[in-house]
Amino acid sequence: MLFSSVLGHSEIKKKLTDNVLAGRVSHAQLFEGPEGTGKLAMLLAYALYILCENRSPTDSCGVCASCRKVLRFEHPDLHFYFPTFNVKDSEGDGSDEKKSGSKGFYGLWREMLQETPYFDYSEWQRKLGVENQQTMIYKKDCDDIIRDISFKPLDGRYKIVVVWMVERFDSKGATRLLKYIEEPPEGTVFLMHTQDKNSIVKTLLSRLQQIKFPLLPDSVISDHLVEHYGLEPQKAHQISFMAEGNFTYALHITENMAEVEEDLESFRIWMRICFKKNPGEIFSWVDQFAKWGRERQKAFLRNGLSIFRQCLLTNYRANAMVRATATHNDFLMKFSKFVNHRNTLDLVRALEHAVYHVERNANPKILFADLSFELARLLRSTV
Repeated sequence: MLFSSVLGHSEIKKKLTDNVLAGRVSHAQLFEGPEGTGKLAMLLAYALYILCENRSPTDSCGVCASCRKVLRFEHPDLHFYFPTFNVKDSEGDGSDEKKSGSKGFYGLWREMLQETPYFDYSEWQRKLGVENQQTMIYKKDCDDIIRDISFKPLDGRYKIVVVWMVERFDSKGATRLLKYIEEPPEGTVFLMHTQDKNSIVKTLLSRLQQIKFPLLPDSVISDHLVEHYGLEPQKAHQISFMAEGNFTYALHITENMAEVEEDLESFRIWMRICFKKNPGEIFSWVDQFAKWGRERQKAFLRNGLSIFRQCLLTNYRANAMVRATATHNDFLMKFSKFVNHRNTLDLVRALEHAVYHVERNANPKILFADLSFELARLLRSTV
């Protein structure tokens, strides 16, 4: 991907290109910021620029031999590592070395990148076929990284190791890499991606030069949707407004508007059930919700967090900051009287606590039943 294909972030692009042209390429960099801001797209464009044989002051040429290999994700000096799941052998002991680790799933990873670099963790899980299973960057990947960087670059001056979602590193494996990241072989560049830097092993984080990505402006997202997806300007503006600077989510809305509306309606129903505090209805709803995939459950809860925030803004009459369609606004106006300064922090903590436990494989029926009764107590406390 060329810099010209990356949405927004002109200042970051200039900083990266200037560093390459001045020969100041840091050996360990971390691209960090909220989900959907284009960190991976920028990382790919940066790797392409570093390896390009005929770069301009602002972008890669895109046609030299090196660029063609990178754009096909076949360059021998560009290595990718990412979360996968442990493949078990026929005896079930997980010792199938040929398939475990990033190299065993590179074909799927390459397909994902060729579709779009604007994807999230849940989409990658679906690609792997393990939506309800945790994935990691295993110790075997760390061994492969050490082996990859032990060889000199084949096609040029640099050897680049890309690590997507570095927070998913196995802690013991990450510790093994510390000395190589601090003092890598000559010409080695580590480009790492994260959307949760607080979950990165601290000793590893301290060795990385951090590049912070802000949320994308609404105008950048809406203009891209009009130009590349053929949306009407009004529709594109509506979607960008709902996406809140997250282009990945904007694409999800564009392609799955029915599911987005369904989730909003499910949230409305859930809040009504919680407020009524009818155990039979709560347990019936929990049974349905527990059948959803883990990542959809997390997305649903995070959307709930956004709705609580919008309600609080509505109460404070900060209408210019409320990001909702006309339909959503009607719900917010009615629901906001139950969400105010007295219970908002507790409501937010309850949903964040639930997200935390979903990520750690808590029993969904127990978790969401407990959450529903807690929300019922908090919502009724304002009446």
